[in-house]
Amino acid sequence: MKSFKIKGIIFFLFSLCTYTMVAQNIVKGTVRSENGREVVYASVRLLRSDSTFVQGTMTDSIGNYRLQDVAAGDYLLSVSSMGYTPQWHAFMVENQDKELPLFTLKESSMMLGEVEVKGSSFIRQKDRVLIIPEEQQVKHASTGYDLLYNLMIPGVSVDLRKGVVNTLLGEATLYINGQKADYREVRALRPKDVEKIEYFEMPTGKYVGDKTSINYILKEKHTGGYVSLDGIQNIGYLGGDYNANLKIMHKNTSYTLFAGHSMERNGGVRTDKEDTFYFPEGEINRTTCVDDARLKKNSQYMQLNINNSNDKRVLAGKLSFVRQDMPENYSSSVLSYSGASAGNVRSVNEIYQTGLKPSLNLYGGFQLGKTQYLDVNLTTTYTNNDYIRKYNEDSYHSYTKANEELYNIDFSADYNIQLKHDNSFGLNFSHLHLVSSSKYQGDFSKWSHLWTSETLFMGQYNQNIGKVYLSLQFGGDLLQYRLHGNDAERYLSPHANILLNYQIKSGHSLMYGLNTGNSNPPIEWLADVDQRIDSLSVKRGNPYLDKSDYYISYLVYAFQKRKINMQVSAYYFGAVNSTFSDYYIEGNKLVDSFHTDGNFHQLRGGVSLTYKLLSNLHVRLSGFYRYNKISGKIEMKRNEWGGSADVNYYWKDFIFNVHGKSTGRTLENNPAFINTPAIYGAFVRWNYNGWMIEVGTDNTFSRRNRNVMYLHTDAYRFHNVSYSEVYQKTGYIKVAYTFDFGKKTSKDQRDVNTTINSAILKAE
Repeated sequence: MKSFKIKGIIFFLFSLCTYTMVAQNIVKGTVRSENGREVVYASVRLLRSDSTFVQGTMTDSIGNYRLQDVAAGDYLLSVSSMGYTPQWHAFMVENQDKELPLFTLKESSMMLGEVEVKGSSFIRQKDRVLIIPEEQQVKHASTGYDLLYNLMIPGVSVDLRKGVVNTLLGEATLYINGQKADYREVRALRPKDVEKIEYFEMPTGKYVGDKTSINYILKEKHTGGYVSLDGIQNIGYLGGDYNANLKIMHKNTSYTLFAGHSMERNGGVRTDKEDTFYFPEGEINRTTCVDDARLKKNSQYMQLNINNSNDKRVLAGKLSFVRQDMPENYSSSVLSYSGASAGNVRSVNEIYQTGLKPSLNLYGGFQLGKTQYLDVNLTTTYTNNDYIRKYNEDSYHSYTKANEELYNIDFSADYNIQLKHDNSFGLNFSHLHLVSSSKYQGDFSKWSHLWTSETLFMGQYNQNIGKVYLSLQFGGDLLQYRLHGNDAERYLSPHANILLNYQIKSGHSLMYGLNTGNSNPPIEWLADVDQRIDSLSVKRGNPYLDKSDYYISYLVYAFQKRKINMQVSAYYFGAVNSTFSDYYIEGNKLVDSFHTDGNFHQLRGGVSLTYKLLSNLHVRLSGFYRYNKISGKIEMKRNEWGGSADVNYYWKDFIFNVHGKSTGRTLENNPAFINTPAIYGAFVRWNYNGWMIEVGTDNTFSRRNRNVMYLHTDAYRFHNVSYSEVYQKTGYIKVAYTFDFGKKTSKDQRDVNTTINSAILKAE
């Protein structure tokens, strides 16, 4: 009898615990307007912290709402009603009912039957910032880059022309609906199809391994289709980029065809040089003055995307083809020698390059129940590159011809599970494999076969404890490379990321990160090949380079209040066995090669501030201090101060922009000191009924912008001054038009990676 009672008590306690673990709770609250009136029939949506929709309801006749069966966890609540500015609120549900604070909706102005949202929503969550674009920021953007630029996120800089997004920790990796995207993909993204944007300052989950991540989340897709055309034409030099795409939706499947052509023709980059060669027999000084140069290049691409999705999985396939051609890269110079080779001679340098790259990408995203998901991604690429260089200097002649076949396999798999106590666990596996087979002819005849790979396995644990969010990521990284005829080099190293985010109070947060990792040297620097540069110097690869280990530590304070959004940061980057250029004398030649006998250090502090002076006047100001140091085989250091400014003014169907960036005085780990001029510009953009026309100018009053690079070593000294039409005052005009047919359809991503990689060692 006693045993039966004990078993009964145990069963009761077990049942009670089980009930507590799966208990469902009620979330309720009230919505009112600024004047205290109830907002009836307002839309209330409950989202998970990753923006996944959970359930929705509407306020009743007195402005109250009630959501039932809500499990414990982190959530977002969205409240919206016609005539009011939408409101967002992040909160946590424990194993008890939750009553949220009063929602007070502000009235919004009405323009042409549309609601004009008066302020962007920046919702800071434990591991990301959720950004809800406002109406005018969407209306006055024609690409994904335009929209990101208009948001003016502190600490995020967007180069609209190059399609590069940089943050404190480096270049951001871009995604669309959780799928990795590249330049063409984001450029083709239609801003009105974007519902919100996630900015991961602390990449977790599938984004582990990124420096920072930005994910565009699109609105729900429907049947129908669209045709889109866009083009940009430069003014000041000949150059343009033209694209077209067609998309058709049928039930859960979309078919998208992309095609594009770009071209450029100008006077190239003219570099005047002053060189000193410190030979044992005596130094030789040489001055190079370019008096004629021409550059002509073009690129074409096509891509077919097929995407099929439902509530439980996403399957996607992308087949693309890219061609690049540089039929002319010509420069003619006068060389003036002093010392042992005194006299003047003329040199001519000609380079021709072509590249063909077909590629296939397969992606699968699977929802494994309510709390687990699995992402699998595979990309295979084949590239065929041809490179020809001819160099003539008086009686000296040099000729190189190289053909390369490059194979690339990139695979990744990410598994994540949301646990019950506001924590999660994940596993991340990735493997990158490159194989290059090159045949060199001319001055140097050789067959070179080289492969390199990186295998990374990481486990991650994420935990939310009150106001503190902790992410621990640990694993191993196997780096390998092998040149035919040499032994394989293998390096197994630990890989770790530690991330902490402390929500001090509403609008204030403090984030700390500590990252370690490593990388292989660039594959083209490992080739055991010589290339003659001119009569005095030779370019040489080094197959015995070591891996580089890097260490990153940073502290970021973020402040947000109404019209102000600010970020203050401190950052350290260190690279042990960093790869540098190596200059040394061998016989009567200067050898330009590579070495890893040195370290690179960078300290950086910065402030970035976004301020909305008016609802239609937004300003962003940024400033930084940077200290770079190189130690080891050579010793170099440099301090740098700089800043930038952006101003957007919205008026009816127009946006007016002015922007500028200060001069640069940096020390790169080439190594070299580099001075760059200040850059500035302005543009006016008009958007209306599917049309977008933009006219802009860069460096409007600049006539002699120059980039300067210089270095002094024991064997060699150089001072280069580069000039190009591209650096001077230029303009452009951009036109885009989209025609929708059938029901409205979200614009698909054009994700052709038009960058063609190569492991050919090139003289320039």
